[in-house]
Amino acid sequence: MSIERSAELLRLALPWMSRQAAGLHPVSYAVWFDYVAQTNPPLRAAIDEHLAREGSLDEFATHALFKRHVAEVDPETARRVADSMQRALGGIGEAIVSAGSHATRFSASLTQLAVALERGDTSRGIAADIAPSGIARNGPAPRQLADVVAEVIADTGTMRSQIGGLQQRLADSRREIERLRDEVRRARDEALLDSLTGLANRRAFDQALAACLSASTPAAPAWSAAGAAGSAIETARAQAARTAAAPAAVPAAAARGPWLMMSDIDNFRRINDVYGHAFGDQVLQAVAGAFGELMPSGATLARVGGESFAVLVPRLDAESALALAERLRERIGGARIRRPDHDEAEQVTLSLGIAPFHPGEAAQALVERARQALARAKSDGRNRTVSAA
Repeated sequence: MSIERSAELLRLALPWMSRQAAGLHPVSYAVWFDYVAQTNPPLRAAIDEHLAREGSLDEFATHALFKRHVAEVDPETARRVADSMQRALGGIGEAIVSAGSHATRFSASLTQLAVALERGDTSRGIAADIAPSGIARNGPAPRQLADVVAEVIADTGTMRSQIGGLQQRLADSRREIERLRDEVRRARDEALLDSLTGLANRRAFDQALAACLSASTPAAPAWSAAGAAGSAIETARAQAARTAAAPAAVPAAAARGPWLMMSDIDNFRRINDVYGHAFGDQVLQAVAGAFGELMPSGATLARVGGESFAVLVPRLDAESALALAERLRERIGGARIRRPDHDEAEQVTLSLGIAPFHPGEAAQALVERARQALARAKSDGRNRTVSAA
């Protein structure tokens, strides 16, 4: 982000900060910076909802929003970033105070000069109260105009230096704040990843789901070009014809998305019990890798539980959504995962439940419908896909 863009966002954030019932501190700045930047949809939606309900953010709400939607990093990182940001903002404040002090003195000098020029009194000097004889009634002797002009010139140079210093401090502080934001962003990204598979974790999935469902305009189709979708559908149909695990029918009037797919690795507890957790971890990593290879552009793939994965596709027609789910199931079921130091390989199968988003539906309701479809797939014999209405 450029310095100019950062400065513009700072200008937009400050009025929002000043209207709240919370202090003007780095945590508040981080929350409102993200809000005006419009780069964090879940945060923006949460703030708008809170403002509509309460009217303003207090300290508790500000810190809660920061923890959930902005930082989501370990306490030590948050403390270090907050301290550094406080120093950066403090440096700006010191520079502004210093420049303001010099500006006050400069203003006084200019006022004296303006009074003298207005009177046309350039020969007898400048004083607050001049008698007709040219002698000051009260106070020190009049000062010559040349002396005042020299002082104004000197103060002008000082002000130029102060403004230059202030500009430099502002530039340094903006760079420091950008560095800190990058650090927070990296830490936040790490906090949103599953350490074993490298996929998004449950928290990241919840954020992606909230952002997807709250979007005001539908996203462009992520994986529905006629050629690609048609080929995938034909492939899925051919594969389905060769397996006894036929998918449930999908209503023709199903929505074009978003689509949520919930999946479990079948009998994963047995894999852990029989072969050990190390092999179980290998299975999870292999499944995650296979999923990743088949993900359409714009989709979110997350590990949301021990052996559970979720796929969120912003926009897809019903037939293509089912085809994608079947490709995932067939890809996992058709592979063999070899155990370390063993010649034999294990077959792993997958059960999936898929559900389209219904307009006005809450995120939790969509998740529940997809989970119920997954439960039916498992109760019907596993290694199959079931679609919710």
